[in-house]
Amino acid sequence: MVYVLAVVGLGLLIVLHEGGHFIVARLCGMKVERFSIGFGPTLIGFKRGGTTFQIAPIPLGGFVQITGLNPSEDFDRSDPMVYPNRPRWMRLLTILAGPVANYLTAFLLMLIVLLTFGMPSKTQKIVEPVAGKPAATAGLKAGDVLVAANGHAVSADSPISDVIRAGAGAPVAISVLRDGKPLTFSVAPERQANGAYQVGILLGSIDERTSVPAGTAVKEAFLYPYYTSLGILGGLYDMIRGRVHADLSGPIGITKQIAQAAKKGAVDFLSIIILLSVYLGLFNLLPLPALDGGRALFLAIESVTRRRVNPRIEAAVHTAGFVLLLGVLIVVSVKDIFGKG
Repeated sequence: MVYVLAVVGLGLLIVLHEGGHFIVARLCGMKVERFSIGFGPTLIGFKRGGTTFQIAPIPLGGFVQITGLNPSEDFDRSDPMVYPNRPRWMRLLTILAGPVANYLTAFLLMLIVLLTFGMPSKTQKIVEPVAGKPAATAGLKAGDVLVAANGHAVSADSPISDVIRAGAGAPVAISVLRDGKPLTFSVAPERQANGAYQVGILLGSIDERTSVPAGTAVKEAFLYPYYTSLGILGGLYDMIRGRVHADLSGPIGITKQIAQAAKKGAVDFLSIIILLSVYLGLFNLLPLPALDGGRALFLAIESVTRRRVNPRIEAAVHTAGFVLLLGVLIVVSVKDIFGKG
């Protein structure tokens, strides 16, 4: 049952993303030929308002086929309602509508979670002190709740890493609660190869949520996609620099993760759906061929040069990008199935 729920959740994100493109395209007077969940021939479908709505057999995403969006396709180039003949601002809105729909989904779902279940505690606990590292040597244990460092209150908003960094290697007095009893440990940070200082602890939030006023919930829900996007971009930058290992997952791997979260309860299920919605919106905004961001980049070039990019060149770039992305999806999907890197 959790896998059915996972498939529905992931499918919903795809529908909402493509639905953003579809709604704005129709509002801008564009012709939409096909709204597809999955790729390939039609498994289940129907036609309404000139658009074929379908479910296709290859579950690697979805697409909305707007007449003229692909420069190499056959269409009536004198038709004012096809994509390339609509005003530039309409084309840009149509392209950005998908990612915007994902960000709006993340905001609304997070607002529901905060109003229904409350906000997770900012208080952090030690999930695991790394064996042989300063924190473990000093006596800190898994389950210790962080209270302060060098007299400064610490939390998810005021992380202990800031205090350690400010100390530049000097011993840090870490105050914790252990079974409700206050304890303080002096921990000498260890200098890393990159020059940073660490004490060797893995942190997590304590398992409790507190109710928040509606105004606070709206603010936190609004800020969540922004700060999450910054974190994703930071991780992507570290991956490009080789500082972290790239661990990609395709639709199958993502479905497994959603199912695992669903087993833990409604909050965990909704939380991963919200996170994936931000991922989907941000990923599609990247200026890469075949993605929404890549198409927006061509529109930006058109705005600067005041002339359209050669349709054949644009079509070739997007086709190459699509083939590359499809290849990556297939590779990571095989890895997800067989569990091999």
